[in-house]
Amino acid sequence: MPKNLPSSANRISAKQMREAIGKSGYLLEQRVEPILWEAGYYVQANPAYPDPQTGKSREIDISALSATRVYKNGFHFLFPFLLCECENNSQPIMFFTKESPIAFTHTWEVKASGVPVKFWDGEGYVSFSDFTNMEQFHHYCKGDIATQYCSFQLTKDKSSWVALHNEEQHNTLDFLIKALEYEIAKHFDSWALPDEGEEEMVNIQVYYPLIVLQGGLYSASLVNNHLILRKSKHVQFRKEFFLPRTNEVETYQIDVISEEYLRDYLKMIDSEMEKVKRIFQRKKKEVLISILKIVEEAKGLKEKPKSYREYLEF
Repeated sequence: MPKNLPSSANRISAKQMREAIGKSGYLLEQRVEPILWEAGYYVQANPAYPDPQTGKSREIDISALSATRVYKNGFHFLFPFLLCECENNSQPIMFFTKESPIAFTHTWEVKASGVPVKFWDGEGYVSFSDFTNMEQFHHYCKGDIATQYCSFQLTKDKSSWVALHNEEQHNTLDFLIKALEYEIAKHFDSWALPDEGEEEMVNIQVYYPLIVLQGGLYSASLVNNHLILRKSKHVQFRKEFFLPRTNEVETYQIDVISEEYLRDYLKMIDSEMEKVKRIFQRKKKEVLISILKIVEEAKGLKEKPKSYREYLEF
C-alpha cells in the first residue's frame, strides 16, 4: 500500500461528515435562504465584497433584496436590503441590555442609499429618517439596546466556565459592517444623471444588518445589583466602528435574532416599509420636488464627478 494514501482510520466517515456539518453554520444558511425567498426576497448566497483595509475578497453569508412599490405610475421603489450572517453558536451569546435615554435619535443609524435620501423642505435638506418621522415607528427606536456582549468557554482544566469575547463573533460584527459600507458605496456610485426627458424615480435601499443564531441568545441586565438573565428572540446591538473613508467613528445598529424569530422579523421590516410607503404617498409632491432639485444640482456641477455620492447623501 503506497505511503501517501491515508488509511481508512484517517478518512472521515459519512456519519462524521454529518456531525461536523451539524456543528457549523452551513445548515442554518440552508434553512434561512428559502424563508427569505418565500417572503419575496431575491437572495444571494455568499456574495463577495472587498475588505477596505486589506483589499482581500471576503464573503457574507446571505444578502437579500425585496421591493415595495411606492406609486402606481412609474418605477418608484423602496428596497429593503438584508445583509445576514448565520452562526451556529455552540454556547449561548449574552447581550447586556439597557434602556436608551435617547432612543428617538437611533434613526440616525438607519442606513439608506439612493435617490432621494435627503428631502427639500423649502429652506434646506432634511434626512430620510426625519422626513418620514421614523422615530415614531422604526424598531431601532423601541426596546432596550446593547453595547456589550459575551459568550462562554470552559477553562483548560474544565473546572469552570469563563465569560469572554469570542474572536470569531467579533470578526462577524466587523465584517458585517464592512459589507454594509461596500453595498452603500456601490449603490451611490452606480447613480448617473438621467437622460434628457427621462424621469428620475424613487430608488432607495434601506439596509438591515442582521445576525441569525441557531444556538442560545440571552439578554442580561443589572437590577438592584442582581444580574437578571432572559432568553431572547431579538436583541438590538449598537457598535461603533472607525471608517477610513471619513476618518471618523460611525455608529451602527445590528439586529441579532434567534432562528425561530426570522419570519416575525421579516414581517416587522414589511411593516416599516409600508409605513414609509404611505408617508411617501401622502407627501408625494415633496418627494418629487426633492428628486428634481437633487438632479438639477447634479446637472449644474461644473465637472462630472467620479461618484455623485457626496451630492446625493444627506
